Amino acid sequence: MAQSIDNGDCVRNHPVRLRPATETSIGTTAFFRNRVLFATLLNALAEKNKKELKILFLGCSIGAETYSFVIQYLTKAYEKLFNIICHATDKEGSFINFARRAIYPIQILEGMSEKERRFFHPLDTRNVAVSQKVRRHVTFLDPCRAEFFSTTETYDVVFLLNLLIYVPAPSQSLIVDQIASYNSEWFITSAFHMKSIKADLRRNGYCPYIENIEEIHEAWLDRRVKTYGKETRPGIFAPWSLPEFSRVRDYEYLYCALFRKQ
Repeated sequence: MAQSIDNGDCVRNHPVRLRPATETSIGTTAFFRNRVLFATLLNALAEKNKKELKILFLGCSIGAETYSFVIQYLTKAYEKLFNIICHATDKEGSFINFARRAIYPIQILEGMSEKERRFFHPLDTRNVAVSQKVRRHVTFLDPCRAEFFSTTETYDVVFLLNLLIYVPAPSQSLIVDQIASYNSEWFITSAFHMKSIKADLRRNGYCPYIENIEEIHEAWLDRRVKTYGKETRPGIFAPWSLPEFSRVRDYEYLYCALFRKQ
C-alpha cells in the first residue's frame, strides 16, 4: 500500500540543528532532517509486503534521526503494514547514552508538525522526552565505529548518514564493503567521497534508487548552502555541502541517498 510523499504537515520552520561534540567528534544532527528521504524509503518498504524489517543506524549521533524515522513510520500508520526493529550505534559512548535517555531541548519542537510533536512529552519548561511508543522500536547498541562494526544479524536497511566525509576515501571503501556483508537490500547514505562512491557501491551490488531523487537532494537544507574557502580540514576529508541538483554525469550516484542491492 503506497502512501503519498510529503515534507511534513504544516511545518513552517527548518529542522532545529543539534550539535553535540566531544574532543574528537562532532555529531551534528536534527529531528526530521530530510522527511522526503524517509517517506520515499517507507513507501518502498511497504511495497515489499514483508511483515518485519530489521534496520541499523550507524553513526547515529544522539539519536535524533533514528527517532525521527520511527515517528514518521508511526505518523503515516505503516505499523499497520509491517513492524520495524531498529538498532543504532555511534563511536561516541556519550552520544549513545544521551540517545538512550531520549530527552531533548524543547526547542526541537519548533521544527515539527503538530502530528510529530505528539510523540514528545514535556518534562519541564526546557526539555521534552520521546514517547515510549517510539522508543520501544529502538535499541541502542554499545559504542562502535562504523568500520569496526560486525554482526551476525542481517539488516534489511542500513543508514549511514553524514559520516563518510569524516574518514579518508580508502576507509569509505572498507566501510561500504563491511556494510554490504550484513545488509540484504537497502543502504541509505549521504555526505561521502564523490570520486569513489560509485565504485564502492557498484562493487557491492548497490544501484541508485532514484524515486524523488531531486526532492531528497534539495531537502538537505543545512547542506544546500554556498560555502566559501576550502571545506576539507583536519578530520574532514571531503566537502560536506551540496550544489544545486543537476543531471551531471553519474548524478544517480553523486546526488542520491537511497541505494538498493540488485
